[in-house]
Amino acid sequence: MKQKGEQIAILIATIALVVSIFSFTILFKQQTELRSIISFDLKSLNTRIDANNLQKTVQETTSKVVPKNGQPIKVLRVIDGDTIELEGGEKLRYIGIDTPELHDPRKPVQCFAQKALEKNKQLVEGKLIKFYKDVNERDKYQRLLGYVYTEDGLFVNLELVKTGYAFSYTYPPDISKQTEFQKAEQEAREKKLGLWDSCMISENSVGRSETNPIITTTNVEQ
Repeated sequence: MKQKGEQIAILIATIALVVSIFSFTILFKQQTELRSIISFDLKSLNTRIDANNLQKTVQETTSKVVPKNGQPIKVLRVIDGDTIELEGGEKLRYIGIDTPELHDPRKPVQCFAQKALEKNKQLVEGKLIKFYKDVNERDKYQRLLGYVYTEDGLFVNLELVKTGYAFSYTYPPDISKQTEFQKAEQEAREKKLGLWDSCMISENSVGRSETNPIITTTNVEQ
């Protein structure tokens, strides 16, 4: 009787062991499958993130591409008489000319500065232009430097000087067209065009021509 009871106990223990092993096998399989699913989802998520980052990087790189000489590019806005912002965000300063100051925090607005801005807008804002560098590609403010032409071939730098909206401004080594600018300035002065008729002209401490500051009500009160 005792022997029979021991056999039953061994049988029960064996069955329990088999059930435990079976249960553990199923649980292990489920955990493995769950880890595989999680791993796949994480890889998929990382892939999507990497793709998004790549797309963002490409877009940022594209937006920062420096415009090339002679390639048409749109003018987003005109900043003042001799500076514009190009599509993509680069700013470009016209070579060889200088218009009255409009935004210089060290100086009051100068005579004809607003008119020079308006003339520049009329010539190029929202339009396609081409520009060409001389020697330097950028100035000390990291603006592009260029001789600017409209689609119909108008030389914008020269036009602003010729019509009395800008001075000729010699700044070596970018001087390949300076003789042309100086001749245009002389003719505008003799004909009393633009700022030559409307403003008082003087030379500053570094020998650059400039117009008189505009006297505003605020200036008078101070």
